[in-house]
Amino acid sequence: MDGLNFLDFLKHRIMVLDGATGTALQRSGMGPGVCPELFALEHPEILTDVQRRYIDAGAQAIYTFTMGANAHKLSEFSLRRDVRRINAELAALSVKTAGSRAFVGGDVSSTGLFLAPLGDLEFEQAVDIYREQISALAEAGVDFIVIETMIDIQEARAAVIAAKECCDLPVVASMTFDTHGRTLTGTSPAAAAMTLISAGADVVGLNCSTGPAEMVPLVEAMKAVSSVPLLVKPNAGMPRIENGRTLFDMSCEQFRTYIKPLCEAGANMIGGCCGTDPDYIRAISDEVASLSPVPWRQEMPAALTSVSDEVYIGKSFAVIGERINPTGKPKLKEALRAGHFYEVLDMALEQKDSGAHILDVNVGLPGADEMQLMKKAIEMLSVRAKLPLSIDSSNPDVIEKALRIYPGRALVNSMSTKTEHLNALLPLIRRYKPMFILLPIGDDGIPQTAEGRIAEIMKAYETISAAGIGKDSILVDGLVMAVSSDPKAAKETLKVVRWCTENGFHTVLGISNGSFGLPERRFLNAAYLVMAMGCGLSAAIMNPNDKQMMDMCCAAQALTERDEGFTQYIGRFGETRAPEAETASVTDAILTGKKKIIASLIDAEIASGATPEAIINNMIIPALRRVGDLYEQRVYYLPQLIYSAEAAQAAFGYLERHFAPAGSTVKKKVVMATVKGDIHDIGKNLVVMLMKNHGFEVIDLGKDVPAQTIVDTAREHDADVIGLSALITTTAREMEKVVRMVREAGLRAKVIVGGAVITEDYARSIGADAYAPDAAGAVKAVTKLLE
Repeated sequence: MDGLNFLDFLKHRIMVLDGATGTALQRSGMGPGVCPELFALEHPEILTDVQRRYIDAGAQAIYTFTMGANAHKLSEFSLRRDVRRINAELAALSVKTAGSRAFVGGDVSSTGLFLAPLGDLEFEQAVDIYREQISALAEAGVDFIVIETMIDIQEARAAVIAAKECCDLPVVASMTFDTHGRTLTGTSPAAAAMTLISAGADVVGLNCSTGPAEMVPLVEAMKAVSSVPLLVKPNAGMPRIENGRTLFDMSCEQFRTYIKPLCEAGANMIGGCCGTDPDYIRAISDEVASLSPVPWRQEMPAALTSVSDEVYIGKSFAVIGERINPTGKPKLKEALRAGHFYEVLDMALEQKDSGAHILDVNVGLPGADEMQLMKKAIEMLSVRAKLPLSIDSSNPDVIEKALRIYPGRALVNSMSTKTEHLNALLPLIRRYKPMFILLPIGDDGIPQTAEGRIAEIMKAYETISAAGIGKDSILVDGLVMAVSSDPKAAKETLKVVRWCTENGFHTVLGISNGSFGLPERRFLNAAYLVMAMGCGLSAAIMNPNDKQMMDMCCAAQALTERDEGFTQYIGRFGETRAPEAETASVTDAILTGKKKIIASLIDAEIASGATPEAIINNMIIPALRRVGDLYEQRVYYLPQLIYSAEAAQAAFGYLERHFAPAGSTVKKKVVMATVKGDIHDIGKNLVVMLMKNHGFEVIDLGKDVPAQTIVDTAREHDADVIGLSALITTTAREMEKVVRMVREAGLRAKVIVGGAVITEDYARSIGADAYAPDAAGAVKAVTKLLE
């Protein structure tokens, strides 16, 4: 829009966005199975007419029709070499259509692949894919980049980082959440917002999956932590299929009633997703005309995020687990040098189970590649431990690499007040917006008095605040020195903690340093911790496996008004807890996804007299059922589901190779396919993986599979089950055709259906034997069908 700056617009007005463009093109003749972007280029008059009607309805910004125009998606249509051309030409069409009447957002979305370690796509490969697409959109003259409908926070981060590195346009990043308020990989709205802002997003938000009613609390959760504007693009309710047509359950007038609540919750940009048309956008435009935008926070709160959740500093006391550090741990040193990270994972899970809120990660070893070790540790811990990580390194290059690949908002341990150290790390802090530990150790060394340390803190904060970084990004380390060499050391440190608390700084201490050189150190450590918490200490780097320290921590929280209703205290001491098992088991290994140790555990069970059948029936299968229950309860998310399934597959495979008599194993056969006309297969691929990991023989036919091919394959393999997937409503009808042909052919195979637009009612209406809402549900449904 002429004369208007995109971000300035959002400070003063609520921006109206367009609606569903793909749906409109389907109604205008775009058939299933074609490349949507190529269709739009071959019929530019259809695309420009749709976009013009949205602008006429009041849209102040439209998206380019390039959502799937990345290298991976276009390669499925043999268009890999045309990425830049397709994006540039489609963007040029939108820019011309918008003229001076609307902003244009260069639209990008998921590659359809999972990033490592869940998938094969490396993080930097994803960045390169997005960089290629986004640079073409930017050069074509779009006003901002919009990254939308993302299900994986790490892939969304890759897109944001690519955008920031290849252009200077504002970047909007939008996730999609299920009805439980989580992404497919388990990220909460608040964690998503802070993670994306840390990666560099100028606007964050959510779109698709649900209608506006379900989005109001999600917008509120994002608004509470966001230091940038918010976007929301809901569907027109939830989809259903009737008489072969896709309908959404919310009329335009019903949709209109949620616009004001969404804006009051904090939406600064609002439009429509699936099922919305120009009438819906006109309703939005009418409603927001009299509304003013809700201002956003000046700074993110003091909080860290993991893939799934967030930890707030200051609300309650934070325990930073110190155990992942090779100093004084020969076994960990040996494992790291050998590239074995299960020792790291064991330490992480043990600390988590003991009550740690954050995990400090130090993998520095003389002569070892610290950067590669840190990368591997982050990849494993970020999806397995689910706790925020503290990046502990003295090497700025290692810290930068860690911040780049960590799928959350991390803690940097640490930055001193030395001029050289500030100059080296401050650019990284500005770029990736982590929290960081500030050590008041200046150019002249460690100040011995509280006054000297406070002077260092104040001097450094002048430089830090001038860089646009506020107090809620800082944890000041009061510096715990050994009282054995300086009896006044503890008093000086506690003075620093008290001063920081009174002046709005959060604080952290490495408690155990104070008792160095003295007997029965645990008593001094516990006393020091309680005294520091009384002075307002926010967090401690400590051993969470020390029960006495954790007990003191819990009690001190209750006495310092950081345990509302004494819920944590009562939870810890209000009932007798059974002692935890000291040894690992096959069941535990599956629950925690430790596939590399499964063989040794099975050997131990066999040696103690267990039969393979008993291991399967009494250990593996109950563990898998428990994993499924935890997934349904939203305790586990996709990463945990995948790792547990892989551990189970390793167990089945080991038993089959080493203990099953020849010919004794007959696997149930499942034919899987995404139906004809549908090129989306990420959901189907998840089902295939879980089925294999649960011991089924799976024949995967891929995507866009004709009905006759599915039937012929099922007959050839005498399949027990046929699994059908469809993501878009226009291809869901193909499922009915497959079911009919299976029945006419007299096959014994049961048919199970699923996909984003499929409901249990629709499955029943077409005669399917079962419906699965997700990958875990598919395994459960197939298991039940075959009982």
